[in-house]
Amino acid sequence: MGKPDKVILLRTTGVAVSLSADAAKLPRRIKVLNWGENPNCHGRRVNVGPLFAKCLAAAEYPYRKVALDFEHNTFPGTAAYKESKEPRPVAGFGTIEAVEGDGVYICMTAWTPEGEKMAANYADVSAGAVTDKEGNLIAVASVALCRAGAVDGMDFVEAPLSGGVSSALSGIINNQEAGTEPGPPGKKKGQPAMDYKALLLKLLGLGEDATDEAIKAAVEALPKKPTQEEQDAALSAAVKAAVAEAVKPFGEKVAALSAAAVAHEKADLIAEAAREGKVVALGAEALGKLSVDELKATIAKTPVTVPLSAKTPATMKDKPIDGDVPEEFRQIALNCGVSPDIFKK
Repeated sequence: MGKPDKVILLRTTGVAVSLSADAAKLPRRIKVLNWGENPNCHGRRVNVGPLFAKCLAAAEYPYRKVALDFEHNTFPGTAAYKESKEPRPVAGFGTIEAVEGDGVYICMTAWTPEGEKMAANYADVSAGAVTDKEGNLIAVASVALCRAGAVDGMDFVEAPLSGGVSSALSGIINNQEAGTEPGPPGKKKGQPAMDYKALLLKLLGLGEDATDEAIKAAVEALPKKPTQEEQDAALSAAVKAAVAEAVKPFGEKVAALSAAAVAHEKADLIAEAAREGKVVALGAEALGKLSVDELKATIAKTPVTVPLSAKTPATMKDKPIDGDVPEEFRQIALNCGVSPDIFKK
């Protein structure tokens, strides 16, 4: 791409503009160029395509807001510019919009009092089209109300652009790789276009004869990326599970110690009951099912069944044996080497 250096002032072919003397009815959106080729009486190529859309979207694009003037009286090099002086009157101001497949529009942000008063005196609009060496539109420097409604073109101007504007536009268009065409990035002249559908079919594992419905169904069946909330919930669950597994051995030890303490306390209660003369007739299984409080209640209801005082008198008087000494006593005495009569004393 060469440095942009030519500006063509031309009227849009076949576009009718309704300019009313009633300010309230003045248009807010006016078409100034067609998408694609824009024939003109100068024989100069003016093509509106993806390159202009790219330039318009670039941060460094210099013509964000343009004037809607009279007969290009704000554009250096035109007859109207030479015949007027600053401050040069304009009809209003607007922003440029590109609609792919349709054309270029100026969207009016404001009409001046001169524009509201004088608009009905003009039949057409003309765009100040800035092109590159190949005739591709790269900017719209201004838009003018004009009276020459019977011709396709206005003036052709070889007007040098200011250094800043030239650098900005050149920087935008030269960002494209040398030898590439406007369109998908990286596509070189003569290079076959990428078959994105074939690539998609391969990724989805579908045949070349797959219908649009089959492709849509395969895409919808692809695993969905979890939402942030789902990811957070999964992480929380994983952390809880890891913590539970880590503390499990401690829980088992605590449970064993607790069971041992309970068993010891139950044994103490049963021993205390026995000292009180109560017999707690419970097997190990039944005892294990009772809580400490339940065992206490059971013991409280159990009656005393074992006497706690001796039935034999503490002291008994010796009484001599009358008559013959019983045989067992006699044998004891003989075995001890004493006379059996000892038991008669």
